[in-house]
Amino acid sequence: MRTSGGDAALNLPRPEGTTMATPAPVPTRMEIQITGIRKHFAECVTEQDGGEMCDACSSDWDSPLPTNAWIRAHADEKGHTKFKKHTEEDVTTFTKPATAK
Repeated sequence: MRTSGGDAALNLPRPEGTTMATPAPVPTRMEIQITGIRKHFAECVTEQDGGEMCDACSSDWDSPLPTNAWIRAHADEKGHTKFKKHTEEDVTTFTKPATAK
């Protein structure tokens, strides 16, 4: 018995006028999965005398509390008043079959 190669499977007889059935598409849905620890950091966006931004950035922390402390310390030290807080998470996406509800 031959199990690979050749076109034997393509030459199977079929009754005239019939076609091979194509499976119906399976509904899917996009899922998002968090794959890392949320990071919190801040950046100083205070405009300085030359019209340039300070652009100082804090370290990354897994809690917003150290970020707030960095903002307070930078404001006390430099007198700057405008900041942006950022939260970042690593995520991946994948599709999976949708379930009927």
